[in-house]
Amino acid sequence: MSHTILVTGSTGTIGRELVAQLKAAGADVIASSNSGRAVDGVETRRADLADAAGLAGAFQGVDTLFLLLPLQADMVTLAGNAVAAAKAAGVRHIVRSSGAGADPDSPFAIGRVQGEIDRLVAQSGIAYTITRPNCFMQNFVTFYADMIRAGALYLPQGDGRASFVDVRDIAAVDAAILLHPADHSGRTYDLTGDAALSNTDVAARIGAVLGRRVEYVAVADDAAIASMRDAGVDAWSIDTLMSLNRMIAAGAAAAVSTDVRTLLGRAPIPFEQFAADHVGRWR
Repeated sequence: MSHTILVTGSTGTIGRELVAQLKAAGADVIASSNSGRAVDGVETRRADLADAAGLAGAFQGVDTLFLLLPLQADMVTLAGNAVAAAKAAGVRHIVRSSGAGADPDSPFAIGRVQGEIDRLVAQSGIAYTITRPNCFMQNFVTFYADMIRAGALYLPQGDGRASFVDVRDIAAVDAAILLHPADHSGRTYDLTGDAALSNTDVAARIGAVLGRRVEYVAVADDAAIASMRDAGVDAWSIDTLMSLNRMIAAGAAAAVSTDVRTLLGRAPIPFEQFAADHVGRWR
């Protein structure tokens, strides 16, 4: 029996890698995004999560939905639209990509909004699985590459540690679940790397593969907020991103989970390997 998987956010960091891994596994996968931009080698659909009326059509014929939401002020509304459309289209299982520390009662704004969406999915009446990845290793080649090339990493995270996880591992776990969703129904998995690292640790590991010193500089919250305002970042995003920074600084992102190892049957990719694989991005 055919099993059709639709991946939302297919042009993003997780989505691109996930579609590639599902395609390699021979899955019947549909790539979707707000723009409907084509993805090589797979069927592509436009699925604008803000278009509540049009989503059910985009989800027609889909058995399992991978729900990945953009981090923006209306993301709870977008999640509600997606769940309602999934019900209308007869989707049988939702795999929701959440975030570390998701909890409606979290002291951190980012945890509260992710937890609210997790609860919405869990109470939808559709079979579900939730994955909660910690901070991406790939952030150091997307958001922070320019700083690293200049020799320093400036972040308002104090001496906090995080169990950074490689997006390749996140996608591998999500793919394994999407290929056999019934085996994971009702489960929530915490996706982390194999160690909790401070930004000083990270800078040292990146410096080691570059063969030069990279320094971590802890930035004050006020300076980070001012920098984001100057860059035109909206107030909701500033508050939410700063809550993530405070979460890391407080040590609330440091827990190491065995879920990646259990689900993949191997150790998570260590930061040293990630750095070696991406060293060209920092040269």
